Amino acid sequence: MLARQRLSLASSSHLVQHQQLWQLALSGESWARSQLLEDARSEGGLLVTHLGQHWARPAPAFPVEGGRLQIRISDLGARLNLNSTLVPDDVIPRARYQRLLALAEIKPHDPAALLRPRDRLGRPLPLSDISELRPLPEVGADTLQRLAPLVAAYDQGHINLNTADALVLASIEGIDLPTARTLAQTRPAKGYPTVAAFLANPMLQGRDITARGLSVNSRQFRATIDVELHGRRLRLVSDLRVMSADQVRVQQRTLLPLPLNDHSLTE
Repeated sequence: MLARQRLSLASSSHLVQHQQLWQLALSGESWARSQLLEDARSEGGLLVTHLGQHWARPAPAFPVEGGRLQIRISDLGARLNLNSTLVPDDVIPRARYQRLLALAEIKPHDPAALLRPRDRLGRPLPLSDISELRPLPEVGADTLQRLAPLVAAYDQGHINLNTADALVLASIEGIDLPTARTLAQTRPAKGYPTVAAFLANPMLQGRDITARGLSVNSRQFRATIDVELHGRRLRLVSDLRVMSADQVRVQQRTLLPLPLNDHSLTE
């Protein structure tokens, strides 16, 4: 009986600690939403989304009693949207995806080959996470890990030229990797105001680049919240969509184990 009581106390303590971690993670998510709202309410809002805004600024680790809280916000528009490769007869995003795979030295595969579930009208549902690529024979755990910083899966959205890294920029037809690196390093501090302004860059003159699928703004973001409390750790990944200057909606939440080699809470 005493052993059962001890087990019950240990289980209760574990549950309380998990609830505390969860509440801290949700507070971090709220902070991330507040940063996005601050930008959405500023002059011009997020009509131009760039790396000089509040959401993009590195946040210090927040100390809490018995632990720390670290929050990072990233623009999912900086990544290639997998759902853009599923649009029938639109070869441009599919070609960009294949170029991205080649640049990242990832084995070619076609997301359109997936057997996707359908809605009540028989229409294939969009992808909601890159892990849905896993049924493809060419895609393993290592491939997903390497794809993670380069692609995302959400309903609508184009490549944000103001936040995309060099590899993603180089996936665009007519842009080679050395040029993409220079473009990423020399972007205006407040971003390109329009896609036309980006294409007017002297480095891009004479190149055959299609504006379709490109943008200078984003509404889709990801907050990664790492929590450590009394030696226990938790990572919450929240996908957020800016609906208006007054609302940031949580699209989905994913709980992940914090990698053993991750030092974000100890730096």
